[in-house]
Amino acid sequence: MAKKGKVLNNLGRPKLLRKEIPAGEALVGVGLLLCLAGMGVWLKEQRTNYDPGERDIDTALLVEQSVEDNLYRIPLKRWRDPSLGGGEAAPLDVGPFSTDILVGGWTSPSTPKTFVPDTLYEKINGQAEQYLKFGFEDLTVIEFEHPEVGCAVDVFLYDQGSFEGSLGVYGNQRGERDVAVLEEVRYSPHAMGAIGMCGEIFFHVTGDSAVPAVEEMTQRVVSALAQSSDEDVIPPGFQRLNEDLGVPFAQIAYQPVNVFQYRFAERFWFGRPDESSDERLFIHEAESAEAAAGLFERLYEELLADYKALPTEDGEILLQHNFLETYFCLMQDGEMVFGVERASGREDAALAMARLQQSLNGEELGGEGGGYYADEYGGEY
Repeated sequence: MAKKGKVLNNLGRPKLLRKEIPAGEALVGVGLLLCLAGMGVWLKEQRTNYDPGERDIDTALLVEQSVEDNLYRIPLKRWRDPSLGGGEAAPLDVGPFSTDILVGGWTSPSTPKTFVPDTLYEKINGQAEQYLKFGFEDLTVIEFEHPEVGCAVDVFLYDQGSFEGSLGVYGNQRGERDVAVLEEVRYSPHAMGAIGMCGEIFFHVTGDSAVPAVEEMTQRVVSALAQSSDEDVIPPGFQRLNEDLGVPFAQIAYQPVNVFQYRFAERFWFGRPDESSDERLFIHEAESAEAAAGLFERLYEELLADYKALPTEDGEILLQHNFLETYFCLMQDGEMVFGVERASGREDAALAMARLQQSLNGEELGGEGGGYYADEYGGEY
């Protein structure tokens, strides 16, 4: 027997001190080996000896306990405000519109819903930032439906707080679509509605199907906005481009932040006199002449990273792009910072700057209609 607490000897390699294995342990080991061998033989014999009928659940029992499932799902109906009462009578609350907009079988299933900057994401999650950067104040959503035709129309009225705010959103979402005009309303129809602006309101009319009833309601909304709109307060930048220089409405844009991809540049107006050209005029009115001079100097310093300066006169800065070879002209006069970018030739840049200076100085531009290219655009907008 080994001493208590001592299991291995201290020879060169470990070795058990006990020299005999009890008979009981030997029998248990042999028994386990026989069990494993027997299990292997049994599994081998049973591998192809399987009758599903012995183990499957009876078919009648499965049918008895099955749950009936209808493939057809009844479509969801629009939620109706219980406070409006029952019946088929159209609710009176249709937001800023008159109830005359509901003639011809149209109804409004709920009261208009309003969203403010803090809750705008609840309605248009993922797109709220696009409206907020243009001065968004609130959104009113009005729902219309025509039970007989089986169509519905939602009207989104975004109060952007200013003409330039609604124009900025409209310009971003319009793309290359044409612009139609009805009094103070400018809009672009599409297959199931339209988008557009009326003063400080940007609107979006969207239906659930491309049917004549949806087109009819879209025109009613546009007409109602035209009748209820006040006279637009036209910003000076837009007025100079559109009325003085004759740049069409569809080719005017407003950028509130990150102008020329510079964070310090804000609130610029852009206009493309020629739709077939990339040349753009730009105008910015600063709070003071000192602020305009500071912006002018900073723009010039940043632009030198991509442009080379060319000699000019009369306080203008003329730059040529290092790779594209287009021209960028920049000038500051009092509170105004203005110029032209992407001009294809030096003469084109000079002509654009001359026209801009005439407009800012209140001088009458030559040509019928006083437009930038009067023969083509004069008097049309």
